[in-house]
Amino acid sequence: MFALKRILVPTNLGEPSKAALKYGVEFARQFGAQLYLVRVLADKDLDVVLETERVMEVLAPDAPPDPRPGGPDRDSIADNAAREELGHLLDPRDARATDAEYLLRGFKTGGPADAIVACATELDVELIVMGKHRLGFVEHLLAGSVTEQVVRHAPCPVLIVQHPEHEFVVPGGEANPGGT
Repeated sequence: MFALKRILVPTNLGEPSKAALKYGVEFARQFGAQLYLVRVLADKDLDVVLETERVMEVLAPDAPPDPRPGGPDRDSIADNAAREELGHLLDPRDARATDAEYLLRGFKTGGPADAIVACATELDVELIVMGKHRLGFVEHLLAGSVTEQVVRHAPCPVLIVQHPEHEFVVPGGEANPGGT
């Protein structure tokens, strides 16, 4: 028997990631695990997101003044930006039931797969759930797949949800014993 306490679901906000998220939520619910939803961006794109969030916090008319010298720190800005970017992907009940945490991570030269593996290692997750596009032969030769790179280097098992996938997650939590 094994226990899952922390599950990581990387997302690029695409359909395969949304399909994987359904599986991540269900595993988190079944095992009582915490769900981490992470979006990985190139460092320059992450800087833009964080700067935009900082400006929005400063300009928000209902925002209380920040007591810290120099305003909010990068970590609190990143937390707010992550909630803003990813919070809409989960139903509020699912977010509460899975104690969901939203993360943004940047990468320079290593690429998104390295950032996902580093995040999984840092959080000490027991499972990564990822979506995967069905790539054509030429696309596969040229680009490979972030998911495949994560599988090769992950510190834990990786569940791959192929998009479009065969639906095993059934609304209401009842499996269909008679077929698909």
